[in-house]
Amino acid sequence: MKTNMQTNRRTTFVKVGRTKYIMAALIALTSISTLRAEEKQVTIPAGTAVVVKLDKAVSSSDKPGTQFSGTLQGDLGPDGAVKTGSPVIGQVMEAKKAKRVRGKAQVTFALTQVNVNGKLVTLTTEPIEDIAASSTKKTAKGAAKGAAIGAIADGGDGAAKGAAIGAGASAVKKGESAGVEAGDIVTFKLAAPLLVTVK
Repeated sequence: MKTNMQTNRRTTFVKVGRTKYIMAALIALTSISTLRAEEKQVTIPAGTAVVVKLDKAVSSSDKPGTQFSGTLQGDLGPDGAVKTGSPVIGQVMEAKKAKRVRGKAQVTFALTQVNVNGKLVTLTTEPIEDIAASSTKKTAKGAAKGAAIGAIADGGDGAAKGAAIGAGASAVKKGESAGVEAGDIVTFKLAAPLLVTVK
């Protein structure tokens, strides 16, 4: 008799334990389904402007592959799928320093990632190319500046000497660098649709 009662109790405990396990599993599945239902995918079309304030300068002195960062200046997508202030990351694609006397410095850069709800999402923007003024223009400016200094120092002869010194000094310098400064506002454009998951 006691054996039967003990067996029934064990069977009851097993059934209760299984029921609790099944209920817990159902609750967990319901919670996951609810979270997934609250999330949705948003597609931001190609051509959308992405306005960014740069955290650091981008220069023709940077090597290809050099990363830069910034913050989004304006929401992206419907209902602010990507919020203002979201961090973005970009990369220098090409960079060329100006050669001595001749040549122009140039740098090409684009965005590669944006932080959405704490996760980095890949994005593709059209590259931006910045080309500096040629070093020949800088040489002319250097000559004019040298002439002005010479005129003040020695008069007419000094002006001629100053012009020669200014031209010579500028000729051995590299041309102006290309790029943008930290704090500059730069507008990129999506080259491909951006798919993000939002809550």
